[in-house]
Amino acid sequence: MTDMGAAQAARDNQEAMEWAMLILADGHAVPDPTALDMLGEHQAAFSAWVAADPSREARYLIAVEEMLKAGGAATELYTRPRWQKPAQDKRGVRPSLPLAASLALMLVAGGIWWQSQDEAPTLITQSEARTPIETRVGEVRIERLADGSSVILDTDTLLLVSMTATQRSVDIKRGRARFSVVLDTQRPFVVHGAGTHVTSEGGSFDMTVRNGVRISPIENGLSISFTRPVSGDQAKQLQLRPGQLLALETGQAPDIDVISAPRSEQQWVTGVKSFDNVPISDVIAEANSYSATKIELAAPTLGYREIFADIDIRDIERVAQALASFLDVTIDRSKPNKLILAEKK
Repeated sequence: MTDMGAAQAARDNQEAMEWAMLILADGHAVPDPTALDMLGEHQAAFSAWVAADPSREARYLIAVEEMLKAGGAATELYTRPRWQKPAQDKRGVRPSLPLAASLALMLVAGGIWWQSQDEAPTLITQSEARTPIETRVGEVRIERLADGSSVILDTDTLLLVSMTATQRSVDIKRGRARFSVVLDTQRPFVVHGAGTHVTSEGGSFDMTVRNGVRISPIENGLSISFTRPVSGDQAKQLQLRPGQLLALETGQAPDIDVISAPRSEQQWVTGVKSFDNVPISDVIAEANSYSATKIELAAPTLGYREIFADIDIRDIERVAQALASFLDVTIDRSKPNKLILAEKK
């Protein structure tokens, strides 16, 4: 294969991964991402992309398969018995395709990206300083940045983006995002949030700013520096490698403790998360972040119980049903926008 052909194949793989992320994030409208003639509002643009090179169809299906493996290989909510452990060979699965460094979806005319489901197509331009990008509660969306990098925004997320001839800078004011960064040796890509600065030379990583900060590289390492206090005489910089997780709580000045990222850490992009002996209160908190309707516990002590399950965390009704079944309680729907898990009468 020529250098030009290899470069095109790499771009097609990158685009296929981005298509997979976009369509998997729209699980309610597209229940089966492998049904290539039933992709809802994505159908026209996807078909135009595939029409330019039919081999892209296979690349997309491979990307979907790999992302589902990384997300727990589950598209239906189910609860596993506590004694049923996942097969060991699934714990380290990661997508084999490179997570995209650029997003170049051929949307008929090319070079544009849908900013949201109900707005006209827009492209964030280099001339705009600190451009806000925001998602509503329950919305998950992909954006393409002016430098060719892309970002998946989780529910209730606000970013401020600055792209100039000399810098690439993003402030996370709240929420969670996955960055797929294009290499630019003249302009490092820096993300700021909660007193932490993350510098990427290219690759992909997740960063969360909610009651603190969580940082997890996916492809290639990261350089981390701190403006917030750190304990003792610790260095205010560190290197983070793929598979590692740095988590700091708000106001915390601890020993910097880098741990192995749990398998659920990067599954949020698919919606289905694997909770391995996690307190039910934590599951409820995450599910509530995606919905105006909130799950509550009539007896708060029920939240201490741990659950071992794969759960579609964006579907508040199905989460409530799974937890009610696990706890052997009922769902009280008598109050508006509340699903109260209460003891059976």
